[in-house]
Amino acid sequence: MYELFTLGGGVYLVDLLNAVAAITGGGAYIMLAQLAGVAGLAWILFRTAFGGSWKDNAKWILMFTAVWGAMILPRATVRVVDRLDAGLAPAVVANVPIGLALFASLTSQVGDGLTRLSEQAFTLPDDLRYQRHGMIFGSRLADAVTRMEITDAVFARNVRNYARQCIFHALLLGHISADDLRETTDLWTLVVNTGSPSAGATPARMVGFSPRGAAGAPGPTPVDTAIVTCAEAAARLTVQWGPEMDRAMGLFGWRLFPNAATEALARAELVAALPVAYDFLMGASRTAAGAIQQQMLLNAIHDAGEQWASEAGNAAALSAYTETRAEAQTVAAYRAIGRQAETWVPLLRIVFECLYVGAFPMAVLLMLTPAGGAFFRAYLGGFVWLQSWGPLYAILHRIALGEAAVGMSAVALMPGGDIGVSLVAQAGIRAVAADVAVMSGYLSMSVPFLAAALAYGVGRATTLASSVLHVGQEAAIGAAREGSTGNLSLGSTQVDTHRYATVEGRQVRTSAQVDTGRYSGYTPEGAAYTVAADGTAIADAAVATSRLPAAGVRLSESLAASHENRAVQSRTVAENLSAEAAAARTAAATDATAMVERHSRDVNVGTAHAHGVTESESQQAQDLSNHVDRLSEIAGITQDQAATLTAEASLGGGFGKAVRIGASGRASWRGQTIQSEAFNRMRDYAEQPQGGAGGWPGGEAGGRYSTATGESELASLEESYGTNLTRMERFEDRASASYTEADNWSAQAAQVRAEAQSIDRDLGQPFFAWLAERPGADGRRIGVGGALRLATPQTPEEAETLREYAAEFASERLPTPVAPQTASV
Repeated sequence: MYELFTLGGGVYLVDLLNAVAAITGGGAYIMLAQLAGVAGLAWILFRTAFGGSWKDNAKWILMFTAVWGAMILPRATVRVVDRLDAGLAPAVVANVPIGLALFASLTSQVGDGLTRLSEQAFTLPDDLRYQRHGMIFGSRLADAVTRMEITDAVFARNVRNYARQCIFHALLLGHISADDLRETTDLWTLVVNTGSPSAGATPARMVGFSPRGAAGAPGPTPVDTAIVTCAEAAARLTVQWGPEMDRAMGLFGWRLFPNAATEALARAELVAALPVAYDFLMGASRTAAGAIQQQMLLNAIHDAGEQWASEAGNAAALSAYTETRAEAQTVAAYRAIGRQAETWVPLLRIVFECLYVGAFPMAVLLMLTPAGGAFFRAYLGGFVWLQSWGPLYAILHRIALGEAAVGMSAVALMPGGDIGVSLVAQAGIRAVAADVAVMSGYLSMSVPFLAAALAYGVGRATTLASSVLHVGQEAAIGAAREGSTGNLSLGSTQVDTHRYATVEGRQVRTSAQVDTGRYSGYTPEGAAYTVAADGTAIADAAVATSRLPAAGVRLSESLAASHENRAVQSRTVAENLSAEAAAARTAAATDATAMVERHSRDVNVGTAHAHGVTESESQQAQDLSNHVDRLSEIAGITQDQAATLTAEASLGGGFGKAVRIGASGRASWRGQTIQSEAFNRMRDYAEQPQGGAGGWPGGEAGGRYSTATGESELASLEESYGTNLTRMERFEDRASASYTEADNWSAQAAQVRAEAQSIDRDLGQPFFAWLAERPGADGRRIGVGGALRLATPQTPEEAETLREYAAEFASERLPTPVAPQTASV
């Protein structure tokens, strides 16, 4: 039986050896070997035919026979021994090709033996040896213990409350020395001593305590709350430390020794290794339980201090505490690369070892070819290279633990001569462990290159030196470059930064700019928003609208022209309606004149009294006759014309509206010219009391008289008069409304021209979107790019094109009204 020694990869090697045994024992592999032999034979025959050496052919035949007959056909049993996993099972593999079993066993025994001899010469404790627990196990264990915290949540809360309410207040009152609290290596004994103020020397001091209720029915265990004295809390906590330590030892044992078969074995490993590590690294004699209790209590006090500062409102203390923690975390982040090397480089050895074992079937097929000698030497050299890692790691392990022991022993030495972990020493132990991890991590990266130099020649040392010193060289070169050029960079952080096609030039910025406490962005609609530091939201919707200055001016012109067209159309309608009203007024005046003349004639001949006409109405008729005679004389017109003119003036609002005044000053009425002097005398006469309202009886008197007579002729005149009067009033109302509408459109056109900038803001975006959808010269839509070019004209032709588009847009959005038709009723 052959033994194959490894460090940490036992499980994988067992699986790979089983796979190799199954592959090489199958018929498919034998067929592949036969094909390799036939290919090799064909190759040497071809080479011999062209002047090859029979001596080389004989070497290949001997090599083929030796490899197949001595390395594949004989079988052996291999037992895998994992120095880091003593409980590996099953570890025995049968039917392994003897070539693999022999080479792997021989080289691993040599490497394992050299490693054991090296560690025996270094006189390290058994539990801290490289073959026992891996690289810098003692330092890693000491660092892991400093991070252990109380596992029971209720117990942890009670310890923190005790620290805040009892220990910290005793410290503030001067009952406990700050130096004693910082430097003691048995903190719990100090704070619960019966003579300590924190444990009862101040009886009035109370603390909140949460006892766990008894477990009853299925479900969560209840937790009560009580107020007890510090002395009683100390007594209760002392009793509860026992179950907590029993629970923590098992839990942390599993975490630190995951390969242990049972929890009891993991606990035993922790109990055995931790005192040895403390003794070797610090010179402190502590049991595993005592060391873990001290670390858990220190971490609980750290947490209590942070909570106490926060609850007390001590912003300065809390800020200092958090900044210190942040600094420690930053340092740890910079050491991450060293920790990664510490973890992955040993794993790299396991991977290479498994690859060499698993590649045996392929390596044998290559050895069966005429170039098999080179493959044989390379494969065997690979095993030698891998097994030389162990002694080199043992040397590095010894150096790293020696450095850790020097640093931790110095940190753990208290001013009073006591040695151990305390509040003041805990951070130092972590720092030393981190430094050792970084050092060993970086140096472990050189082990593969050193092993290659030993296995393949000293020439590989050049590559080794370049790789090992690369980090330091780069750091030195970078620092020198920054110092010489003045381009200093410290604390600059860029994460997930992407830049594409960025071109910057000729930028000069010398002004200081401060922009803090706010954030800004854009909505999906394009509006900008900013949220100030006090939470005030500020919106800017102007950026969501297209701004087209040139197009804006043309839009305002088109809109103003549209409004003016509307005003012209409304005024035309009003003029037509006024003409219709004048025609109706003329007809009504004619009818009224006819009725009044008949009335006056009957009054003069005396027949009106027979129809019930009163004396006052007769007097009105006589006055009207006198008025007509006088007006005819003044204006130089006939009496019939004077009567009709009087009726129109009465119905139309005066002589000024019934008679038109020309540019020459002459007045005209129904084609009859009236001299300006005559018109002025006529108007002056009309304004006198006897020539105005009192001289015209109106259509009402004529209507009453026609009704009283009952004659059909007068009834027809009365009906025609009423109809014409109604049409006149309707046309006048509609004409007045049209004139008002025309005035409004004219005012809006003037306002549009005065407010061209606001038109740009209001219609800029709709016009731009409309313009982008217009068809171009090729029939396709103009698009955003074409719209941008049109909106910024550079030539008179482009400006005219933009004006035409603006006019078309205005006509679509605000269509010009249709020319009005002549109204009729």
